[in-house]
Amino acid sequence: MCPQFNTPKPIHLIVDTGSSITTLLGDDVTRLSINCAILQPSSIPSLTASGTIIPFLLPNVQLIIEVRHGWFNQKSDFGVFHLANIHCMPPTNPQLMTQQRILHACSLLGMDVLGLFRKWEFTERRLILKA
Repeated sequence: MCPQFNTPKPIHLIVDTGSSITTLLGDDVTRLSINCAILQPSSIPSLTASGTIIPFLLPNVQLIIEVRHGWFNQKSDFGVFHLANIHCMPPTNPQLMTQQRILHACSLLGMDVLGLFRKWEFTERRLILKA
């Protein structure tokens, strides 16, 4: 959640230990209808495979992540992470947004969130973060 909308919006995140800051990529920025015109540019450029980009700063974000616990992970709660800012890459042109792009859109979970956990455990199909 962020000031641009009042209800949680689902996003898929890829763990990116090379990303200092959690970042919404262009497809998600477009899918979520984030208005980058009212956002401040970051003072720190992002290095991407396409070159250097100045991301926008999306302030006051609440990242809500499902947390499973208990024997065989049968219990489920939600952890809320309050982030002062996350990065938003420039939006994808809406005319390029196909249903497939919408379904497969993903963004980056950066070290600003990952660093809050003292231990990480990787299994074949998941990452387990321990506080």
